[in-house]
Amino acid sequence: MEEKPYQNIDLPRDNPLDVKEEIPETSVKKSLNPKTLLLIILGAVIFVLFLLILIFTQVRQQKPATTQVIPTSVPVSTNPVTNDSLIPSPYRDAFQKLEQSFSQDPDLPAPQIDTEIGQ
Repeated sequence: MEEKPYQNIDLPRDNPLDVKEEIPETSVKKSLNPKTLLLIILGAVIFVLFLLILIFTQVRQQKPATTQVIPTSVPVSTNPVTNDSLIPSPYRDAFQKLEQSFSQDPDLPAPQIDTEIGQ
């Protein structure tokens, strides 16, 4: 038999394109790459978390706002009176002098504003 340059040596037939007998298909299970499988699982987890976030934000927006607590002001006396039992004994005289000065209402003139500062 003559050797033909275009003939495949591995096949016993002269024309490899003319296949008349059926080759049984072998069922080969293609397993996914572990990295691809991990990527698909992480994508599914992210998708589920995204849906949960959307649901929770909708529920939170539908709830009525909680009542706001309004802070109450603390009463401040204009004439402070100190309790002698709270003041240490060496400083009681000084605090009494301060209390006496608070009881007097000095009529001080308004301070003068210097208009030439910063020019």
